[in-house]
Amino acid sequence: MDKIDLLILRELLKDAQTPFLRIAKKLGVSPETVRKRYNRMKEERTIRHCSVSIDLSKLGYQGKVFLMITNAPSHDKSKTIAALEKMRHVFIASEMIGDFEIIGIAPVKDLDSLKNLVNKIKKEPSVNQVEIALINDTAFPINPRADELFVQSITNSTKS
Repeated sequence: MDKIDLLILRELLKDAQTPFLRIAKKLGVSPETVRKRYNRMKEERTIRHCSVSIDLSKLGYQGKVFLMITNAPSHDKSKTIAALEKMRHVFIASEMIGDFEIIGIAPVKDLDSLKNLVNKIKKEPSVNQVEIALINDTAFPINPRADELFVQSITNSTKS
């Protein structure tokens, strides 16, 4: 990755739908350069996918729940993660370091949907314990302001 790649990423993080022509004009390169570099970054999986950020409250959700899970002794964590990934509303399931071994994140419509999700997780044989933290943020998949952090990080990288 060089400075041009980082500048292309910075522009795409501001708006993933920015036309390559506009990025090219801003960076002083050809649209073909932007297209080739974009395609290379996708092939290398630097850019994994482009997504839409939505406000889940417009779809009836009230927030997101962080599911902090302790795996049952002598059970494989990958089985718990696989089970979470199959659950309808869980959009992140990953191993973590800390007091818990696995984290899941899911949108929540109401108290009943939260209780149903937690009970479903507790029924998994590989799950020992589930603790939750509920937040009222309804941005999906992440808070749109997170893009600002990445843009700032890339901006700082290009100054070097």
